[in-house]
Amino acid sequence: MLVVVLLAGGLALGLSPVIIAIAAVAAIEPRLVLVGAAAWGIVTAIRRRGKRVIPDDEATLFRAMAAELRSGASLRSALAEAAHRVPQIQLDRPVRFAAAGMQMTEIAEAIEVQLPENGRLAAAAFRLSDWSGARVADTFDGLAERAAATAELARERKAATAQARLSALIVGVAPLAFTLLLMVTGRGADLAARGGLGWLVLGVGLGLEMLGLVIVAVIVRRAER
Repeated sequence: MLVVVLLAGGLALGLSPVIIAIAAVAAIEPRLVLVGAAAWGIVTAIRRRGKRVIPDDEATLFRAMAAELRSGASLRSALAEAAHRVPQIQLDRPVRFAAAGMQMTEIAEAIEVQLPENGRLAAAAFRLSDWSGARVADTFDGLAERAAATAELARERKAATAQARLSALIVGVAPLAFTLLLMVTGRGADLAARGGLGWLVLGVGLGLEMLGLVIVAVIVRRAER
């Protein structure tokens, strides 16, 4: 009854429904909060990985820069225009440097850290243009082809390791799902009744499970390289 009153008070105060739901779960079964936190961490890690810069993004950027340079734009202007076409790459800093008239070396350094695959080569192209005054449209076309080839190779590796990644996902998630099922259905009460020893066994088991997932992820990532 007290839990219901507190939840109703939270709704009356305008608290977020998500917060209220978490509080309700914590009041009914605190262990589910730990499982939910672990699942949220895994989902967050996957989302962050999905937002990383990929070779296809770099290829699009380099093609856009080459097109702008051929249309008569300066390298600084080409960078600003191309950055709008590839919002996945965080180029705000180098674009600000270019607009402020900072040295090309500083712009090149800012670009290098944002391009994981071809950052050094792109930075070298900027420095070359500043040093020699040469038009580097062909250079960026070459970088675009290189990035596109890298992207195609990455897709082939991903397809080749798809079965292994799926097997790893099933083997890794199944024990977590089974543990959650035991907690929800109350069949894990015997383990909880053991007190500290039971929770120690559960914690060690989940820890080993997470370690196994990390090891499998590392193996799959190395295979994709």
